[in-house]
Amino acid sequence: MSEEKNLLEQALKSLKLDIEIFQSPIKPESVPDPNSFIVHSSEFSLSGSKYTANLAIPKEILQTLTKELPEYYNMELDLNTILNHCREVIFVSDGSGKVMRVSSSWKKLWEAEGKGFFDKGVLQVEKEGVISPSATRLVLEKKEQVQIVQQTNTGRTLMVTGIPIKNEDGDIQRIISMSEDITEISYLKQELKSEKVKNEKLHALLFNHEVSSLVFNSAAMDNVLHTVLKIANVDSTVLISGESGVGKEVIAHYIHQWSDRADKPFIKVNCGSIPENLLESELFGYTKGSFTGALKEGKQGLFEAANEGTIFLDEIGEMPFSLQVKLLRVLQEQEVTRIGETSPTKINVRVIAATNRSLPEEIKKKSFREDLYYRLNVVPIHIPPLRERREDLLPLILHFTDEFNRKFSKRKVFSQEAIKHFYSYSWPGNIRELRNIIERLIVMADADYLEPVHLLSIIRDETEDLVMMQTVESVGMNRNLQPSLAKDDQTFSTLSKFARHYRRLGITHGEWGLICAIFTYKSVDWTFHFTEEELAAHLDCGTRQIRKWLYSLRKKEMLILERSWKKTGYNFKPLLVKAERAVRI
Repeated sequence: MSEEKNLLEQALKSLKLDIEIFQSPIKPESVPDPNSFIVHSSEFSLSGSKYTANLAIPKEILQTLTKELPEYYNMELDLNTILNHCREVIFVSDGSGKVMRVSSSWKKLWEAEGKGFFDKGVLQVEKEGVISPSATRLVLEKKEQVQIVQQTNTGRTLMVTGIPIKNEDGDIQRIISMSEDITEISYLKQELKSEKVKNEKLHALLFNHEVSSLVFNSAAMDNVLHTVLKIANVDSTVLISGESGVGKEVIAHYIHQWSDRADKPFIKVNCGSIPENLLESELFGYTKGSFTGALKEGKQGLFEAANEGTIFLDEIGEMPFSLQVKLLRVLQEQEVTRIGETSPTKINVRVIAATNRSLPEEIKKKSFREDLYYRLNVVPIHIPPLRERREDLLPLILHFTDEFNRKFSKRKVFSQEAIKHFYSYSWPGNIRELRNIIERLIVMADADYLEPVHLLSIIRDETEDLVMMQTVESVGMNRNLQPSLAKDDQTFSTLSKFARHYRRLGITHGEWGLICAIFTYKSVDWTFHFTEEELAAHLDCGTRQIRKWLYSLRKKEMLILERSWKKTGYNFKPLLVKAERAVRI
């Protein structure tokens, strides 16, 4: 019997099994490590006494045995396949937060951080700031399913759902965390929120009755407004350039109204309208008795009046050269010195300047300081003329018509044919001229339905203009029609003499084609009237190409541009002179 007992003990030892029998209810002296062994207990009676038998089985042996079962093997195979191929980031931990299983996508998401998770456990990783917060910890605390937005130290944003798995006693045995990377979605939501706030501000700005309405439909003005929105809340100096009447003051007012200085003064100064001998005192102020005619109590300058706000220096290119040095110091030091004072006064003013001149050209003429130009030109904004953004014409026409109908209690509208004439005009006075003409039509026209005849009576004074406008109506607005040749006109017979010699004059093929197209229009003393849109439709090209050819011919001194507020003409007498010389050669 003793030999059989020894044999049984040896067999159990080889299987690493430990059996301990003790009389109930006495507790055993030693308890197997629960992390390494699974303990199974069973009670039995013998000779009137109760005994308990504990069988401790190593987990590694039990796992080997269970894997031999077909059901377990198939389940394990399915689970591994799911974890290795699913898109969801799956993380399985035990009741203490120790990692048990993870999906392949989880490893890709965390890359180098994966080892830290396995070695330290989720709770320790959270303390170190790798993740915040931990869904596993929240599940253990609340003992229920949770869903959170989790931030990682790698800059990712995750939507994590933590699901507890409980035993029969309600204790948590496993926690499954499923994560979805929503970094891009979170970024897009933030961008959308930012754009929404920006649009709300823009809407409030655009419909602010204290500022002239900004009406546009062109990409060029969209770019201008985008720049305005970006720089409004900073204090950088802005230089707005553009022809007279394009709306430089309106843009300056928008910059001020959408800035943090909106509730502070907005002082407008036209540097070209104030006499030179008064401009310095107006801008910088003076003390009492500084000069003859000065107020006894002195006077505050416009820069001081604009303190904490914005000062708009319109027509800065017309500022006297002698004052530009003093303005440069104001911009650099943010302080002004009144005439008659020796100590400066500190100011906090944002400067917006505007000009319809080319300041680089003025610098070449020595009429504008180069250092002042660079100080002003921190953020340049160029507003294109109305003729280069004709997409804005119709919205502006409708806006001004509605504005003056309301103002004067009228009910006038433009016919479609009349609106076409607006597109044929070059608008040298830009938006200001358009606004004035529409106001005049609303006030002066007798009819409520405004026809081309009402428009022509205002924007032309000569019969030649009427001929030009009729040509535009019949030709320029229809790409399928061609300009008709003028009868009894010797233009083509004259031009044909030089056809073989145009290359000798340095004229390109494209420029020669443009010249031939232009010479199909009627001329007065070799001056032709047309629009860039007409030529673009006639030659089936873009207006940008037309402008490029015209600019090249002007640079070659082959045409002279004749502009007035009513029309634009192109005089080709210089071309004829050069062509005649080429033929004689």
